[in-house]
Amino acid sequence: MTVVQVPRLENRFRGAQGLSLFYQAWYPPGAVRAVVALVHGFGEHCDRYCTVTTALTQAGYAVFGFDNQGHGRSEGQRGHINQWQDYRHNVHAFLAQIRLHEPSLPLFVLGHSLGGLIVLDFALNFPQDLAGIIISGPPIRPVGIAKPYLVAIARVLSGVWPRFSMDVGAGAETLSRDPAVVNQTQDDPLTHSMATVRWGTECLVAIDAVRRNVSQLQVPILLVHGSADKVNDVRGSEEIFARITTDKTLKIYPGGYHEPHNDLDRNQVMNDLVQWLDEHLSR
Repeated sequence: MTVVQVPRLENRFRGAQGLSLFYQAWYPPGAVRAVVALVHGFGEHCDRYCTVTTALTQAGYAVFGFDNQGHGRSEGQRGHINQWQDYRHNVHAFLAQIRLHEPSLPLFVLGHSLGGLIVLDFALNFPQDLAGIIISGPPIRPVGIAKPYLVAIARVLSGVWPRFSMDVGAGAETLSRDPAVVNQTQDDPLTHSMATVRWGTECLVAIDAVRRNVSQLQVPILLVHGSADKVNDVRGSEEIFARITTDKTLKIYPGGYHEPHNDLDRNQVMNDLVQWLDEHLSR
């Protein structure tokens, strides 16, 4: 049975547009070897990463997570950004907040789904001080949210009614093969499936930019993806992996759904994450 780690601290910082963003941190019982910063996916929040925080803290890593704007316990319209740079600003402010607590430890960043796209974009623009990145199920080829008719509506309305919001949820049953995870997600009051048209068009621009520029990535990267992901096609991870020229590792989990860290083979996923972190920390 998984032992859930209790956060050592909870606090807030100012993100883009002056929004108050919630963050928390989990620490190992002994000495801290390095820090892993979490950037969650669309419609969720950092409390959904108990498997990650437990495994990493048991391996000696401190874990910091925050709820991005419009998500969880942070301010902002659900699923809305004015511009993609707001996400960059939020990550930059989040990492600066981490450095107030841990100014000298090696810093890795883990991003899942939308968070994976955010972290890829951030690492391409601000690689300084990053020991490496872990990217899980990134939306390089989104198939769940990016339905053709939703994309068409978003592009038409983004300039005239940017805050127009639509339900784009792919359904909790697409996240994991574990019924307990599906039920917990459906009952979680902090999850949502609403996104604005401006959010949609900004994400499409970011996806195109990452696909064009990923060969310029300068930091080590671990890519993990479930082969049966119904939200973001695994071929997207394979595509960018082929273009990356830096230190890179790709782990594809046969039959896995959208959230490798919450799926049936999550123990293997976490073993792979810890092993990769240990290897890169030793370098």
